[in-house]
Amino acid sequence: MKTIGGKMVENRRLFSLINLGFLVLVVLYSMPSVALTQELRSETTPVKPVRNTQCGRINVTFINPGISNPNDPTGAFWFTVSKFMKAAAEQLNINLEILYAERDHIRMQQQARMVAARSTLPDYLIVVNEKLAADDMVKVADRAGLKVFVMFNSFFGVQAKQMGKPRGKYKNWIGSLVPDFKVGGYQIARWTIDKAIEAGATKNGHLLIFAITGDAVTQSAVQRVSGLQQAIAEYPNVQLQQVFNGEWRQDIARQQTEIALRRYPKTGAIWAANDPIALGAIEGAEEAARHPGKDIFIGGLNWDPPALEKIKEGTLEVSVGGHFMIGGWTLVLLYDYHQGRDFVAEGLQLKRPMFGVLYKKNIDAFLSKFGDRNWSKIDFRRFSKTYHPDIKEYDFSPESVIYQ
Repeated sequence: MKTIGGKMVENRRLFSLINLGFLVLVVLYSMPSVALTQELRSETTPVKPVRNTQCGRINVTFINPGISNPNDPTGAFWFTVSKFMKAAAEQLNINLEILYAERDHIRMQQQARMVAARSTLPDYLIVVNEKLAADDMVKVADRAGLKVFVMFNSFFGVQAKQMGKPRGKYKNWIGSLVPDFKVGGYQIARWTIDKAIEAGATKNGHLLIFAITGDAVTQSAVQRVSGLQQAIAEYPNVQLQQVFNGEWRQDIARQQTEIALRRYPKTGAIWAANDPIALGAIEGAEEAARHPGKDIFIGGLNWDPPALEKIKEGTLEVSVGGHFMIGGWTLVLLYDYHQGRDFVAEGLQLKRPMFGVLYKKNIDAFLSKFGDRNWSKIDFRRFSKTYHPDIKEYDFSPESVIYQ
C-alpha cells in the first residue's frame, strides 16, 4: 500500500507540475508582443516621439484620399498621383509611405491619428482636404509635433478663417500646394464649346450645354465649376442648362447623361469635371442615340489612359490634366525645405496652374513619350532648388515635364 500510495503522491505532483506548466504557457501565449504593446501604449499614453533617420533618407507619409484599385469607377487619378510620387521619391532619397483612405474621409482622419500616435514619427505628413476633413488631420499632427503639408485641396471660406495661415495658429502646418482648378474648369469649357460651335452643334444660333461635376463641397470641384461659369459668361450665345452631381463616377455620369438628354434633347456639348465622368457621358450619349464627336461634344479632365484613347478615337474632344503631378512637386518642396531651402520665399499657400490640354493634334506626341506611364523618365532633381540653386521660381507646369 505504501508503494502504491507513493506512486499516487508522485502522480499528483507530476499532474500539478503539468498543470502549472500549461498555465504558464497559456499566460505567455496570451500576452501581446512587444511591438503590439508599444503600439497600444502610443495610443493611450503620451510618448515622446522620435524621428526615423535611417540612412539619412527623408521619411514622408501620404494619406491618399482615393481608391487603391485603379479599376474603380471613380477612375485611376489618385492611383496615378501615388505612382508619380513614387518616381519622385526614389530620385530625391525619400522613404514614401502611402495610406489609402478608399474615398472615406472619416478613415483619412483615423489614419492621421494613427500616424501621429506612433512612437517613431515620419518627418512629414501630407494630407488632402477631401470633403473638408483635413482640419482635424492638421490639428492632430500639430499636437504630435509632426510637420504636416496640405496638398491638392486646401482650406477656404469659413474653414480657412478657423485654421488661419500655415505656421500661424498651427506651427507644424508648414504650407500647402494646390492646382488652380478654376483654370482647369475654364479650359475644359473653352475647348469643348469652341469645337461644338465650329462643328455646327448650335440650335438656332445658340449652343446648349449641361455639366456634370464631382461633388458640391470640395474646393477642386467648386473651383472647376467656377471656371466653367467664367467661360460661359464669355459666350453670349451659349446657355448652361443644369449642373449635375456625378460623384466623380463613370456609372453615375452615364445614367445622368441619359436622363439629361431626355430633358434637354437639343444639347450640343457636355462639360465633365473629370475623365471618368466624361467617359460615362460618352456612354450615356450613345445610349441616347447621339454621336459623340459629331453631333455632341464632350470634354473632361485627368489625362486618364481610357480617356486619351477616346481622344484618339474622336469621341472625346479634350482632356485637361497634369495636376496628378502635384504629389511629385510636393515632394520637391519638402525635399528642399528639409535641406534648408524654405519655399516661404514663394509663399506658404502656393497655387499653380498645373493644367495642360491634350486633344486630337497633340495626343500622339504625348503618348509616344509617356504612354507607358513610366514617370521615372523625368529628372525630378531638375526642379529642385537644392540641386539647382539658380532656380528663382518653381515651374510645375505640365509643359516643363513633357518638353524637358
